[in-house]
Amino acid sequence: MKKSATDDIPKGLEDEEYFHGLLPREDCNEILTKVGDFLVRVSQPRPTDPREVIISVRVSKEQSGHSIRHVIVKKQKLPNGQIVWIAIETIKFMSFFDLIEHYVKRGDPINPELENSVLIKAIKRQPWEFSHDDITLNKMLGSGAFGEVRSGELTINKKKIECAVKIVTQMAFRKEKIKEMMHEARLMRHYDHDNIVRIYGVAVDREPLMIVIELIKGGCLSEDLKQRKGSISDDEKVEKMCLGAAYGLQYLHSKKCIHRDIAARNILYTTDKVAKISDFGMSREGTIYKMKTSKKVPIKWTAPETIATFVYSLKTDVYSFSIMVCEIFTDGEEPYKGMTNSEVKKMVLRGERMEIPVAPQGISSLIRHCWDQNAASRWTMNAAVKKLEKIAKLIGPQGLQSDNVTAITLDSGKDMSSSKKVVNYNKKNSSLKGIPDSAVTQQPVSISNFIN
Repeated sequence: MKKSATDDIPKGLEDEEYFHGLLPREDCNEILTKVGDFLVRVSQPRPTDPREVIISVRVSKEQSGHSIRHVIVKKQKLPNGQIVWIAIETIKFMSFFDLIEHYVKRGDPINPELENSVLIKAIKRQPWEFSHDDITLNKMLGSGAFGEVRSGELTINKKKIECAVKIVTQMAFRKEKIKEMMHEARLMRHYDHDNIVRIYGVAVDREPLMIVIELIKGGCLSEDLKQRKGSISDDEKVEKMCLGAAYGLQYLHSKKCIHRDIAARNILYTTDKVAKISDFGMSREGTIYKMKTSKKVPIKWTAPETIATFVYSLKTDVYSFSIMVCEIFTDGEEPYKGMTNSEVKKMVLRGERMEIPVAPQGISSLIRHCWDQNAASRWTMNAAVKKLEKIAKLIGPQGLQSDNVTAITLDSGKDMSSSKKVVNYNKKNSSLKGIPDSAVTQQPVSISNFIN
């Protein structure tokens, strides 16, 4: 029989408002704001490890790694069979609640070595911390290696709200995935924008952990593009898809957040034609992030400097955005179709790119500026938004005239798929003035030659 999160904890603890269940230590910093603030939670062990009860208490005003201390409360069975509870001191308590009452009333440090580890104020569960009893699960929306996503209903103040629920179901990956999902939830709580998927909160009082987000009536953009191939107007692609996603990414960058996984698959597109950025599992706060451990990255969407150095910046997102724009104007076709990640990596590091798709006038210029080989010269999302707004204003019911580009194949003597086509820019294109004739060749596009 599978253990629940409450099997190893004192009876009645889950009913206490200061019990925060499976809340990770990383969330304590935001909840415990004053010295003496404390809460009780349980550990997230590996499947074979016992679960432990932890008291987390703020000991310093400073925002450092040692400002909050986490004290494991041990349960011990005496020779006579009686159960007692012990913190760091050797004092034994007949119940966990006796232990809490003792340290709160006496004002003694729960860790004698830390004078400020005094339990002053028990902090209640936050508005975004739900009970599993608040959530009703309905039909399956999707599943993966770690868990599943279901539609459902969330009850808040007796009001029912439609929602989507991410659930960790695979025990083998539980601790790793809980950490990732709670990181995602922690970031999303800070964002409020029409083009960002909204989070309602998390249910961590017991297993399985659940993240509750808004229910999108629609689906992922990549699938919508494929399903409606050939029937989506340029107006919708520019204004609703490209510009909607651009507004969302511009907002994230204003909040100093690097998404790190911008792609059509991670944009949800509603039936009301609103693009919403989702999937913050890889996202990081700040303007620079150095990947410390080797992990799989979506090479075809990743900027050259990031491929080379494993350093992410806001400009990495801008590059990924340009690839997503290509996805939109190829009706969801995979970038660099037919090429391996290794081939794409070499090509991109050489400063070469895939063919720019046929698109309304101005889009090819946007793409070139957003995938500039030099990150410093690459556009910001503010610049990309301004460009898209101009294109959207100019576009009419029949669409703007397409940028004048012609696809040609590499003349290498090999059997090349259509995916390995590159662009021969017409020399009459006003956006390419000053480019020497020698630049217009049957070779992959060199970015340094084509930025205007």
